[in-house]
Amino acid sequence: MHHSLKNDKIVANIVIEVLFLKNSKSKYILITIVLCIAALSIIGCSNNQNKLPGNNQDSTTPTPSVTPISSSASTLPTTTTEPTVTPEPSPTPITATLVSAGDCVIHDDLQIAGKIEGEDRYDFTHMFEEIKPFVEHADYSIVSYEGAATNNRNDYAGFPYFNCPPEMFDAFKYSGFDLVNNANNHQLDRRVKGMLETRENVRQRGLDIIGAYDGEDVRYIIKDLNGIKVGFMAYTYGSNGNEGLLTAEQIAKHLAFFDRPRMEKEIRELEENADITVVLMHWGHEYWRKPNEQQISLSNDLFEWGADVILGSHPHVVQPTEIRTVNGETKYIIYSMGNFLTNQWHEWFDDPKDKKWLREDSILVTIEFLKDPETQKTVINKVKHIPVWVSREGVGTNNIIHRILPIPTRDYYDNSAYPEELIKKAYESYDRTLDYFTDYERE
Repeated sequence: MHHSLKNDKIVANIVIEVLFLKNSKSKYILITIVLCIAALSIIGCSNNQNKLPGNNQDSTTPTPSVTPISSSASTLPTTTTEPTVTPEPSPTPITATLVSAGDCVIHDDLQIAGKIEGEDRYDFTHMFEEIKPFVEHADYSIVSYEGAATNNRNDYAGFPYFNCPPEMFDAFKYSGFDLVNNANNHQLDRRVKGMLETRENVRQRGLDIIGAYDGEDVRYIIKDLNGIKVGFMAYTYGSNGNEGLLTAEQIAKHLAFFDRPRMEKEIRELEENADITVVLMHWGHEYWRKPNEQQISLSNDLFEWGADVILGSHPHVVQPTEIRTVNGETKYIIYSMGNFLTNQWHEWFDDPKDKKWLREDSILVTIEFLKDPETQKTVINKVKHIPVWVSREGVGTNNIIHRILPIPTRDYYDNSAYPEELIKKAYESYDRTLDYFTDYERE
């Protein structure tokens, strides 16, 4: 500020001197000097102004300064994204299939058909070739065997006291069966000793057996089928009077007769330990196509006690099936599955009006169980029935061939190599059986 005042004074003195000059050239020179001094004075003032407090700006174009800021301030606000969670797939329901066949009553002609000529052995597997694919696919399969099967080669016989070569159990195993039900009216045909020998022969083939006991505390069987615990128990109405040779204690030890208090205790206990309870019942009137009062009454009790499935045998003819709802649960019963393998063919009787050809018919039952892995609840999911008929080729000769023929449809054997007359009889059996069952599938 002081330098600016000093310059102003110099300019003023020079101006005065110029006014008193007479020489024009000198005036012009002095005027030029005055103008230069004035310009310098103006520039100096400008520079000084820029140095005043509050005006500390450089004369060059300013460059924006970078002010350090916290890392939190440098991050722009963003929307928080939750991690993507892939939902776990629902557990797959568990299923298991059970197959059950009717009665096997091995008459003399069947034993003769299984004998290997010139050898001390029997082979019955050819009788099961056609039925085998329908049995072996199941997770577990049951067949009812009436009679004894001891090792005494000189003691085999048919009706009325049956004793069959134990090679029959090889045929059961071959065709896919797992459990032999021996609770029936012929199980004491060779007394208790023969019954227990029969039981041992079954087990030696790797098969389970139910209905014949030797004092076991627990008489039922529980099998784990793909994670579903299926329980089995079997009962019979009697043993053709042979039980009269036993004491009450021996009967309780070896046999499973109809005894409602004991049955209720066992079924309720089994129901507590299994997901599904299956009861095999040897009952009813022979050759009746409808259940009697005892069958109906017992079935009501069995379902109330906890049975889910009742598989009936003994009448030697097919009796109806039912799907019932008991205490909100679906139950299944077949009162009689008929004859699976016997020699009770209708030509054997003198009077065809008695409809004894019904003894040739049976039903193969397939039941699918389904278990919910989350609730652990197991239900009957499907029930399928296949009519079955026993064919006999070469009747009247010494070479009769018996075959257990499944008939899933009425055209199943249309293009087969079997004789036309045989196929005709198979379809007649199918027609007779069709009205006695209803397939079931859970909605």
